[in-house]
Amino acid sequence: MTDSSNLEALAQQLAQLLSKPGTDQFKSSHLEQELVDRTSAWAVGLWKKTETDLHLICFGYANGFDDQVADDFQAATLKVSLEQTQLGIVNAVVHQRPALARVEEQSGDLRKSAGWLERFGARCSLSCPISDQSGEIVGVLAVSWADAWKQDDEVPQNLLSLADKISEYL
Repeated sequence: MTDSSNLEALAQQLAQLLSKPGTDQFKSSHLEQELVDRTSAWAVGLWKKTETDLHLICFGYANGFDDQVADDFQAATLKVSLEQTQLGIVNAVVHQRPALARVEEQSGDLRKSAGWLERFGARCSLSCPISDQSGEIVGVLAVSWADAWKQDDEVPQNLLSLADKISEYL
């Protein structure tokens, strides 16, 4: 399977998770590991949007990531109100654009994400809204990285491409 077909298959799987009825969390170590690998992530999550909340659907993290921090984060973001715009995942959905958070911005617009980045031992994160064919936002894909990236760098651009590809299947 080529790299391009791997991306297509991953995008299709993630789109299926977002289009399933309900908001149950999905567990698949293979899918989560592929998502970590494909996005060069320190941690990565997919949330489904409802009228008032985001619901965690899938979460994976790299080897070396603190298991307790992962458990704490999953518990804290299992269901997140769309009023919590200091979190990148919510900010991206509410403002309908990618949200880049940096660990050093502890008092900025994305201060809650910056706090999590500090706990993660990460430098930045990018949250990408995912839309269906009608343009309605149905979810968000977010990745944190141990390295500091700018949004126009190759690694974040690959994430944005994956989010766009997921949208094509919705």
